[in-house]
Amino acid sequence: MTTRSLTEFGDVCRRSNADHDLAHLYAAVVSARVAERLGRATRPPGGGLRSNGDRLTTALVAYTTALEGYALPVPPVIRDELRLRRALP
Repeated sequence: MTTRSLTEFGDVCRRSNADHDLAHLYAAVVSARVAERLGRATRPPGGGLRSNGDRLTTALVAYTTALEGYALPVPPVIRDELRLRRALP
């Protein structure tokens, strides 16, 4: 079994749990945005558009909740997008 030094892993070892959590949650936001855009372009039958919108809203809520939990500011773009999505019927 070989052992690797910390320098071989670069910045991965220096990242905190918050960085990992937020990176994962932001990836979920980006993925949900892509799914919603693709859903709009293809207009699937059966109302798939609403479920993609709900998925994006859920991802945004999780991301903002995590940011607030780590006492980090919520970017205005994320905050505004979430506010608009919550106002939709």
